[in-house]
Amino acid sequence: MKLFRSLAGAILLMGFFWGGALAESFDIFNYTPPQGWKKSNLQGGVMLSLQTRESFGSIVLYASVPAGNNPQQNFQGEWKRLVEEGLGLSGEPTTEMGPPNGDYQNLAGGIAVSQDGLDYVVLLSTFTGNGRVASILYITTDEKLFDLFDRFNSSLKLSKPRAAQAPPVNVARPPANVAANARTIATPTTRFNDGWVSTIENGFVRVARGEVVVLLHYGMPLPENMWVMGNEQERVNHYWNRLVAPRYRVDELKVFKNGTCYFCLYFGEGSATEIATGARKHVALYIGFDKGLGYAIQVVAPSFAAFQREFPNIEAVGKMTGYNKFAVKAADLIGKWQESSSVAGQYYNSITGAYAGMNAVSSVHSFTFNRDGTYASTHAGASGFVGSQQFYSQKYQGRLTPNDWRMNLTHRFNNQTEVFEAYFEMTGAGPVLHLIRVNAPGIHYRLMRE
Repeated sequence: MKLFRSLAGAILLMGFFWGGALAESFDIFNYTPPQGWKKSNLQGGVMLSLQTRESFGSIVLYASVPAGNNPQQNFQGEWKRLVEEGLGLSGEPTTEMGPPNGDYQNLAGGIAVSQDGLDYVVLLSTFTGNGRVASILYITTDEKLFDLFDRFNSSLKLSKPRAAQAPPVNVARPPANVAANARTIATPTTRFNDGWVSTIENGFVRVARGEVVVLLHYGMPLPENMWVMGNEQERVNHYWNRLVAPRYRVDELKVFKNGTCYFCLYFGEGSATEIATGARKHVALYIGFDKGLGYAIQVVAPSFAAFQREFPNIEAVGKMTGYNKFAVKAADLIGKWQESSSVAGQYYNSITGAYAGMNAVSSVHSFTFNRDGTYASTHAGASGFVGSQQFYSQKYQGRLTPNDWRMNLTHRFNNQTEVFEAYFEMTGAGPVLHLIRVNAPGIHYRLMRE
């Protein structure tokens, strides 16, 4: 039977055999990656993905976890862990029992999602047996991939679990990440002159030099009860438990304790054992906060000495955010990009205390890049005391010439050609396009694709 043939109908179970010799293995899975699909290693999983300009598809295999013998209960538990908590989605999945796969019973189900202007399908397939449950998450914006999912699922060969297994991992990916992955960029790797190499992964940017690996995780929310100045232990523990603990067993987590501070440091580290391999590592976690989100920087080094050589102080870890930078190609730009911002301040008379008005500054910048090498931009804003604000509006049209890290835009102010530093920063909601005027660095556009 097919897994899912109609968004309006019930989800049916996977069928058809996937031909060809099995070429890969992960945890208890033996599988053949679909031809042309990219493989990425995740924390506690493996992702296979296919990206085109029209659609996106992914297959994520998760390490098996201890479980009972009830396939329905195991499916519900994995749905909560991987879909409701991991993807932040709600909805009752339609399920159907499949044929046994060796010692394992298959149960599959899923939902159709429409969010942020994107329609996609999330399917979960679980295999219960030998005191464990193993899961595969299928996500796609194109129903033509359903048949491929069917063949992949039924071609799997499952082995008995090994003695040591990794614990369950919640790889949190908000639904916006589906859209972000569907809008990847042409150059997902940057080789910096100092030897660091950055690569876009699912949920983070991986930066490596020698045996030291740094993971720049995308923004994750902090629970409201932890928004207390100087709350170092709870904040570090929260992100450590989500990002580090599933893969490393730390001997003792040492959390940096601030004195009186305004810009406090949130940092923890410790010697640890990698659960999957038994290898000894030194692991550190630095968290910076911006606009309600925590941005975690995870460092994995072969020893404390190796960690210290790269990072003589905590601030040096925080500076690794500068390696979330990727070159811009013309094909990446096609479409509309926008930035909007606003700042306001209330004024009071210093003698009487009477309210004296509000000063506000707001702006909207929009760029449209076309396939023929032309562009159009609009810039509008207002500033001053409310009620007597000054407004401005500018429009430009011309040609663009991107060259990896630079971009020339013709017919700007006074018909001049302006030169911008140009690069992408990757986030959980997709790439941010940075344009910085070379001869006026204060003009810095941070643009998101509409």
